[in-house]
Amino acid sequence: MERQIVYLTEENNLERARWYMGGFLTFIATGEDTDGKYALIETIMRKGLEPPGHTHTREDESFYVLEGEMLFTVDGKETLLKAGDHIYLPKDIPHGFKIQTDTAKYLLQVAPAGLEEMFIEVSRPAEKPELPPLSGPPSPEIIKLLGELTVKYGIKNLDHAQIKAANI
Repeated sequence: MERQIVYLTEENNLERARWYMGGFLTFIATGEDTDGKYALIETIMRKGLEPPGHTHTREDESFYVLEGEMLFTVDGKETLLKAGDHIYLPKDIPHGFKIQTDTAKYLLQVAPAGLEEMFIEVSRPAEKPELPPLSGPPSPEIIKLLGELTVKYGIKNLDHAQIKAANI
């Protein structure tokens, strides 16, 4: 595979932006860009549309909060993160988070890469560089797809009935 340098700029970032479950994701780096080592995603998410608690079996996650506040529950312990705070979540540790402000903006890194492909599969290209319009709860077909994808991507203990938004 020929290695390339990938630049994300203000001019091309909409090409890497997706609307996902009521949020706005910009794929700063994907596994394709990093030879599978990691993926880095800038995320803006609305309060109340967070994923239910879950456990990753393949990748570690790191969150760096840029704006807003997020209450993380990690293996039963709660920790409030504010802008400038970081949390590292090793694989196989149950976790979840609740956004405490109207929205939160954060960097999500997964290592190794791969999980970003699930976000891409369950999203659509962003039409504008902003949060998508609210679209209501996901259809039964989307819930079924999410169930299949969580198995495919090694995510356990996720209650799909708690998912509140879809933008596909």
